Amino acid sequence: MAKFECSIIATMSNTVKQIQRIQDQVHALIERYRLNVDDMEKQALELDALKQELVQERKKVLELKSEIEQLRLLMAFNGSHEDRRALKQQLNEWVREINKCVAQLNA
Repeated sequence: MAKFECSIIATMSNTVKQIQRIQDQVHALIERYRLNVDDMEKQALELDALKQELVQERKKVLELKSEIEQLRLLMAFNGSHEDRRALKQQLNEWVREINKCVAQLNA
């Protein structure tokens, strides 16, 4: 009977060790999960900040393009015959675009 009891105790000891190992693995996985969640939250905040920065940069690009167009107009008025011809072509292009928009609004 003592052999049987030793066998049961050894089996229980192994089972307890296995359970402890599983618990340790679960705790390690939970910690890794928490760290990953924290990392994802930080990355989400960084992504939002970058999106806002991108919006600002796009606004700046539009403003600069508008400035370029204004400078081209000024140069065309003060420039050579070629510059004036380029201005006339640009104005004709804008008139066509405006006419298209008016036609779409009337449709």
